[in-house]
Amino acid sequence: MATKYERNSTWKSQVTYTSGTTNIDCSGNMAYLTVYKSDGTTLLGPVSGLHEETGIYKYYVSTQSTDPLGLYVCEWKTYFDYGGRQSWLPKYDREIVQVVHVE
Repeated sequence: MATKYERNSTWKSQVTYTSGTTNIDCSGNMAYLTVYKSDGTTLLGPVSGLHEETGIYKYYVSTQSTDPLGLYVCEWKTYFDYGGRQSWLPKYDREIVQVVHVE
């Protein structure tokens, strides 16, 4: 179930990267966020997330009163060295939020 946020407000999107049970940083301590509106257009991004602590990145997302209601996709992208022949490959994480209107 998606977390609900009121339209014309701000919420925190956050991602945590781990190896086993240990938080780890990604390449260059950089993770990028793109947010897609419910109509498929881009609300923002890609923007660089704030490195909060080891393996944790965040970004505060704001919507306006004219943005559509519905499900928004917060897509985080970074790069990890998976070793072997794979080397550095992208890693994607997605969070779904529901933008609602409250009276």
